[in-house]
Amino acid sequence: MRRIRSITLTVVAVAACAVGCTTAPGTAPWPPPATGPVTITILSGTDTSISPGSLPLHGATGMYSELVDWWNTYEEPLTGIRVRIDAIDGGATMEHSEMLAAAQAGDASYDIYNLDNEWVSEFAAGGYIRSLQGRLPEGGFLRQPLASGRDASGRLYAAPFTTDVGLLYYRSDLVPDASALGAFWQVLQKAQQVQGDHPAMTVGYAGQFAEYEGLTVNLLEIIHGGAPGAMGPDGAIRNPAAVAAVLQKLVDELGGPIPGSEVSSYTELQSYQAFAGGHAVFMRNWPIYYNLLTAPQSESSSTARNFGVAPLPFPSVLGGQDLATSTSSAHPAEALQVIKFLTSPQAERCLFAVGGFPATRSSAYAANSQLPTGYQVAGQPAVTGHPLCGSTTGRQLHIGREILQGIAGSVPRPVTPYYTEFSTLVQDQVWPLLRTASQGGNTNVGGAVNALATDIQAALSGHAAPLSRYVTVR
Repeated sequence: MRRIRSITLTVVAVAACAVGCTTAPGTAPWPPPATGPVTITILSGTDTSISPGSLPLHGATGMYSELVDWWNTYEEPLTGIRVRIDAIDGGATMEHSEMLAAAQAGDASYDIYNLDNEWVSEFAAGGYIRSLQGRLPEGGFLRQPLASGRDASGRLYAAPFTTDVGLLYYRSDLVPDASALGAFWQVLQKAQQVQGDHPAMTVGYAGQFAEYEGLTVNLLEIIHGGAPGAMGPDGAIRNPAAVAAVLQKLVDELGGPIPGSEVSSYTELQSYQAFAGGHAVFMRNWPIYYNLLTAPQSESSSTARNFGVAPLPFPSVLGGQDLATSTSSAHPAEALQVIKFLTSPQAERCLFAVGGFPATRSSAYAANSQLPTGYQVAGQPAVTGHPLCGSTTGRQLHIGREILQGIAGSVPRPVTPYYTEFSTLVQDQVWPLLRTASQGGNTNVGGAVNALATDIQAALSGHAAPLSRYVTVR
């Protein structure tokens, strides 16, 4: 029921703004800085960083908390700004629902939203976050993550905090050079060839095809790779015939390199388990799984120790999170100071080299073991000699080049205030098609794509079909 309420309220709020807003939302004058101490609260999802920094300052906490602890220890006495994090448990759907509810209610207790990047346009169009255009120095950020903080007009509303990109993991003992593969279909062809020689490899390609956001991401990647330009930047299907041709090829591969079981159950975790267990030739997954695959294993584990990592041979859909200032906050100037710190070269280095998050700045990917020991807030004395995140880097430094290459060739999720509706349509209409095909049933791919194109166009114009048509309450 949360999902239904979230989608309905989003449509109403955006439609109302479209009627009544005469200037760009979130561009009202900023109030002056506070004259006394303030607390800036960040509403965020769960911190999924993989390795905390070193003692004595930091304990076994996530990287978000480590950076906040450092600020409160060394910068709060200088700036009068204290920072706290309010975390939402329960996954992306719960995070989106609760953040949206807080924004729509004008909840002034939250100053910063840590948004999944596909939500930025929605929150910007609703007038829930302030424009950062001209207020956030853009130099040093990677182009693609920075673009994720812009709305469809190109106005910057959020600062790129973390990013994410799909990578191709492969059995290097069975596929010596995956970089020679130039397309999704070549990956499947190679997988089928290896499976013919090695029957124990029961999965040729471990992607994410279950009915959730991962399916939307995987389908977008396959479509962008097989039919460039067939979908517009807002997700509209410009060329239904080209999209149908790609999906028909995908349907034809179900039961071969892509087992039918993937369609019903494979998320990132299931893909990882198949690959780590030595049953998959290839895996499409995020960089964080590199650390899991290279972690010490028990002797009884059948983990595939011989593996390599390469950029996807087709455009990855960019993931990640962006920091935005709430329009309901009484202290946006102080919130922006915190955002500048959390997206600074020093913090980004910590997020990647220690925390395992792909970073939004190229400088964060240096292959050496150096970590930052200071920071300076504009107008304040520099803080030096105090490590932000300890002294120990993680194994993710070994794949920094592959991550950067993947980011350079990535594509954003559709930039639209109606992304939630878009993704719901894709999942609820394409997943049954794939499931039916995986079970040997007859499918009308062309007809399904034509219907999907019509429904997406309606959703993107704020005229989505009744939600009961797409959403089943389980």
